This record gives sequence, C-alpha cells and structure tokens, in this order.
Amino acid sequence: MPILTKIASLFAFVFVLATGANAQVQQMTPDEAYAKALAGEIVLIDIRTPEEWAETGLPDVALQNNLYAPDFIQTLLAIRAQNPDTPLALICRTGSRSGNATAQLYEAGLTNVIDVVEGVAGSGVGPGWFARGLPVRTADAPVNSAITTAQP
Repeated sequence: MPILTKIASLFAFVFVLATGANAQVQQMTPDEAYAKALAGEIVLIDIRTPEEWAETGLPDVALQNNLYAPDFIQTLLAIRAQNPDTPLALICRTGSRSGNATAQLYEAGLTNVIDVVEGVAGSGVGPGWFARGLPVRTADAPVNSAITTAQP
C-alpha cells in the first residue's frame, strides 16, 4: 500500500526529529467534537497512550489508537475503512500531538482529518474535554453505544 508506506515514513521522520508541522488542518473544540461524534459526522480517536487512558479515562465517544504504537497507521486506516467519507478527529492531552499528527497526515495525503484543539486536559487554547464536563469512560469500558464504528 503506497499511502501506508508514505504515511509511516512521514510519521517516523516527524517524531524522530520532533519537527513542527505547518499544514493547515481543520480544527474543532471538544464540545463540537462531542456533538459531531454523537451525530455520526466524525469519528473521534484518542491518540494518547494506554497509561494516559488508564490514568484519566477518555472521551466516551472516542476510539483508542496509541500514537506511538507500531500499528498506529494500520489502525487508523482500519477505522477509516469503516467510514471512508467520515472525517477522523484526533484528540490528545493538550492538542499538541493531535495538531502535529493531523498536519502530518494531511501532508501525506490523508486530508479528511481534524484536530480537536484543547485536548482532554486543556491548553492555552481552552479548558479541554474534562474541564468542560463532557462524558468520560474508563479505558476498559465500551465506547458510547451511539458510536457505530468498531474499535479495530
């Protein structure tokens, strides 16, 4: 799969060198992400680590895909395959990782991706998912039943 190889190479380059991304990608707030995920207008993906999910929980409408896992791209593409026309929205702790990841995915040709600014814990942009009082689930609990996309 040429796009898979291109995306994997790009991610390796980006995260090894820790360079900033400059592509313009669509952004939304946690409130918007929650409403759109429930409406089936996006697929929300929490890209933090399993340790972070265990420590804080995660949005109850989010699938899980560890950004640092070797199969991150394969899992992302498996999620995309279930909903080829639905945007993928990435969320992390503060919006930094999701911002870089969405920009790099966009530059690699996967353009239907959205950065959920603020993240779950908040940042200088806003208070984040948790402080906004949006629903949270534990890492081992099932995703909200309104979400029809299966966790790969």
